[in-house]
Amino acid sequence: MSKTSAFALLFALLPALIAGKSPPGCALAYQLQQAELPQDIAVKTDRTTSDATKIAMNWWVARLSSPARPITWHTVEDSAACMIYIRFEWEDFANKSVLGHTYMPVSKKYSGLAMVKLVNPWIVAHEIGHLIGCAHGVGVMRAEYASYDQRLWIDDHALRLASLRRLQASAIALPPASQTIADATLPD
Repeated sequence: MSKTSAFALLFALLPALIAGKSPPGCALAYQLQQAELPQDIAVKTDRTTSDATKIAMNWWVARLSSPARPITWHTVEDSAACMIYIRFEWEDFANKSVLGHTYMPVSKKYSGLAMVKLVNPWIVAHEIGHLIGCAHGVGVMRAEYASYDQRLWIDDHALRLASLRRLQASAIALPPASQTIADATLPD
């Protein structure tokens, strides 16, 4: 095989190789960006994060449920059927001080993927909080992890702001006239 042919083959396969390295997101993650959360949240985990995710999701659905609108969750195996994917990731964080990462639904759609380097319920609950619209704040959403205080709690103000962020994110796909309503309701 000539160098030109090898280069052309590598160039043709490069997108597939890059895509293969990147972890998949969830096909149904956009449902978490709606003004109201779905009543049943589909969660995908890996073996490493399964136990911590169970504790974190049970805690979140207890906070988010009301007698009139109970919220449940269940695990799925397929990325096409999940809204949240919690996975262990060491390589992307090996040289960073962060313990988890996800994308906030502020200006674009996100994949529903949360990666954690330290697998414990507090870190997982923190990343799930981002996926439902919570910004850094108090309780489980504080920016810094404190190993001495891993109590899971959040205040009503943070949950209201998360609801407003979801409202704003759900307006991303709407025509510009509709976006001004959502933009006006979210404090800076």
